[in-house]
Amino acid sequence: MRDGPRFLAAIGNSLYLDERAARVERFHPIEAATASLFFPDLMPVLTLSDRGGSCFLQLRYRRDKEEARLLWMAPAPALSEREAIARWEAIFHAVVEWAAARRIRRLVAEVALDELRPALLRRLGFQRTRRYMVWSGSAEVVERAFEALAGREPGIRVSPWALYRGARGAWVEELRSAQERPLLALAQTLADLGTRWRHPVYVQVRWENAGLTEALRALGFQPAFAMGRMVRWIAVPYLLPAVEELEISASTSLAFYFHRAILKPAGEKVLESG
Repeated sequence: MRDGPRFLAAIGNSLYLDERAARVERFHPIEAATASLFFPDLMPVLTLSDRGGSCFLQLRYRRDKEEARLLWMAPAPALSEREAIARWEAIFHAVVEWAAARRIRRLVAEVALDELRPALLRRLGFQRTRRYMVWSGSAEVVERAFEALAGREPGIRVSPWALYRGARGAWVEELRSAQERPLLALAQTLADLGTRWRHPVYVQVRWENAGLTEALRALGFQPAFAMGRMVRWIAVPYLLPAVEELEISASTSLAFYFHRAILKPAGEKVLESG
């Protein structure tokens, strides 16, 4: 309740840190924050704010995973704003401590290689580990996929690549190789969208070869933009009990303590321990 007005005010000056979610899933911070309150398992989005409720960060995080995927941040600082950059550096320092306590080993953002976002993430301690080319196609590429499959035996129904559907399009994640018949493999993946698909389609390619490039162009795809995977690695502490503690009780588990205020879910009090 307290952070709500500030959260709404920050929407207009923000950055998306997940290209797939922003382009395909019609990701909106308010929708994600609201849905996660009622359906935390289906929408595992965590909304964090600083102590004053002036900065917000959203990430997708599942308890059984070692990776948290950044979705959105606000307000978006300009690279020339030293005070704003310093504030976000402090926030990410607290996020790293929070993540380490939950055994999360990396924070990940996947963004188009524009002028601002990769440079800002590098200032915040991220490194680019991969570079992708994203190809885009209109709805007609799905129709051409069915044409390419006409008269052929259906392939394996399990898609060899991750296919994501959203309200505004579909995204095929990381085509790693062309395989033996790249055109048919790609067509089979797109055919899962169905004949009534009427939205853009994006294909994320980690590296290219002649066969895969030919298959993409044959279905009507064109190279759209370059995208980078930005990672901030986290050293998860391995804590050993002292000898005295072992003598007291072998079943006593150690707690991981923080001695400063850490980030909190938006709308809740800041948690402090020591």
